[in-house]
Amino acid sequence: DYLELVETGKYRVCKEQQALAALIRKVFRTEDLHVNIEQLHHYMGLEKYFSFKHLFPWEKFLVALWDCTYKPDGLPRWKTVFCMLGRGSGKDGFIAFDAFASVSPYNPVGHYDVDICANNEEQAKRPVQDIIEALETPGNEAKLKRFYYHTKEVVQGRKNKGCIKGRTNNPKGRDGMRSGKTIFNEFHAYENYDNIKVFITGQGKVAEPRSGVFTSNGEVNDGPLDDY
Repeated sequence: DYLELVETGKYRVCKEQQALAALIRKVFRTEDLHVNIEQLHHYMGLEKYFSFKHLFPWEKFLVALWDCTYKPDGLPRWKTVFCMLGRGSGKDGFIAFDAFASVSPYNPVGHYDVDICANNEEQAKRPVQDIIEALETPGNEAKLKRFYYHTKEVVQGRKNKGCIKGRTNNPKGRDGMRSGKTIFNEFHAYENYDNIKVFITGQGKVAEPRSGVFTSNGEVNDGPLDDY
């Protein structure tokens, strides 16, 4: 659906979106890829637990490609997502949903920790708070507590055993990281790669590692965002 929205010209799109659509079409024509439709269907079934109820087309597009598309060797075809958005476009909501799905019973990779990293505590913990709000919503709570455990700061999938945590640049909070998925929120705030490297080095200990960079524009010149 998202590809067709970009290609048909129904809405104004940028040249990067057009290039992305062309790339995805080409890759599916020329490579032997597998989309796990069952996994995608289960992930999409989780959107109803959040206040927004339904994901936008671009969000479903990312879930399908980032989380459910695999190469013949079983590894993710796209392990890294770079997503630059305007403010108010639903970035934190998507991060919360994607993390929630990643530690659900529908992710076969056990102990798939999701670390949401940011320069300040509010940006790191806002998606975690959104998940906790969904878990504690009347009507959701009785059903979801069978599948998720949470405190004020951590959410864990009971079957998957993966934990979702918000992490800042405090060194004490980075010991022993075993990230399955590392998500950077408001990447524009990073002035150098020092903390980014520390967060990324927690990967490789769990199968199917993925990284996500989600950001609006910022004011740091010649930093990591400009490199992207």
